[in-house]
Amino acid sequence: MYIEKAMKRINDIDWNNYGKLGDRFDGDLVYEYLRKLAKFYKENPTKPLAPFYVDVVRSLGYEFDRELTDISLSEFFEERIVENLLTSRMAEYTIKGYIKLSKFIDENSDYTEYLEIYDPLIRVLERGGEFQYKERGIIVQNSGFFPLSNWCNDFRNAKPIDISNI
Repeated sequence: MYIEKAMKRINDIDWNNYGKLGDRFDGDLVYEYLRKLAKFYKENPTKPLAPFYVDVVRSLGYEFDRELTDISLSEFFEERIVENLLTSRMAEYTIKGYIKLSKFIDENSDYTEYLEIYDPLIRVLERGGEFQYKERGIIVQNSGFFPLSNWCNDFRNAKPIDISNI
């Protein structure tokens, strides 16, 4: 059920607009992603991973499916989608992490709240924006740069931004 919803959501993205329509609000979405991820690490006793390679299932302590690096996007998506995702490792690992968590939740429904971690980044893609890891930070097209040197501590107690209308 969750895996089908996740695959439909990614398949419904207009990949012809990928990286062409980003705006300043995409920065708010990335801010919320970092805040939600820092909150996750604060609430779960696990060592924070870099925010460009997030495997929530593994961070929760579960061995499930494969490592993100071993998941092939072509198992789930058409070639045009895979080609777009391979231009940004961060986008690629975001989608792999989202797919893996969705599959995991189909068997372990107690963890649905963690899908919200990936939501802001997927919304950037749905809006035609782009984000990438570069030079020790996240570059958000037409929006800005988020340095990652102390990101988890910086975002652990950050105030939420209302992204409901973005």
